Amino acid sequence: MKKILALALVLGACGGGSNDFDKFMKLDSEKAAAFSVGGKDCKEKAKSVGDWRTKNSADYQAMRKSLGEKYGKDVPKDVMEKYGDAIKSNKKAVMDAMFACSSDPDFSKMMDATKDKD
Repeated sequence: MKKILALALVLGACGGGSNDFDKFMKLDSEKAAAFSVGGKDCKEKAKSVGDWRTKNSADYQAMRKSLGEKYGKDVPKDVMEKYGDAIKSNKKAVMDAMFACSSDPDFSKMMDATKDKD
């Protein structure tokens, strides 16, 4: 639960449902979708996540950093009301995939190959 709250603090750093946060949540949801591809097929997941990371990780990390710097750790109530469930759902999709595929050679190779993108 602490990790979800910490994620919410980082992700939910912007108040009032601003356009910046809407853009970030769009990327975050696309990231979760990439991690959900292929069900338990880690090779399919590796391709999907690798493509997403190659294309989006730099923007995703820059937005995350910018929102954190701009708004700090105070999560406005309206942000949590609007995005709280999506934040939890997105985090679960990523964590489930990481757990399911952490020992898969294709998935591990992709994570190593795209780590510079983060």
